[in-house]
Amino acid sequence: MGKGGLLFNLTTEEKRVVLFVVGLALLGTGISFFFRSPGRQKAKNHFYEQSAKIDLNTADHNLLLSVRGIGKKLAARILDYRSKNARFTALEELKNIKGITENRYQKLKEYFLIH
Repeated sequence: MGKGGLLFNLTTEEKRVVLFVVGLALLGTGISFFFRSPGRQKAKNHFYEQSAKIDLNTADHNLLLSVRGIGKKLAARILDYRSKNARFTALEELKNIKGITENRYQKLKEYFLIH
């Protein structure tokens, strides 16, 4: 290898090809960033950085499904309860939902907050 390093020993045409490939890689990265999954970003917005808990009054179906111990039916019941009661005012209201026993409530309450 010469004094100038590998890139400088390339012909002008080879340098153009290298720059073109690097440009395509950067463009692909930008496009990938732009088209990220909106559901994932929405879920991140619902998590509070310091508490790492989900707000029961803003969580959507998919976010509820991300909680261990909550399936499709239970997520639907939680949303139904929230819509019928306008909002949750206390975490203990989860116990009013069919399928949430005291034991399950004790496990689930760690994931949620009321904001």
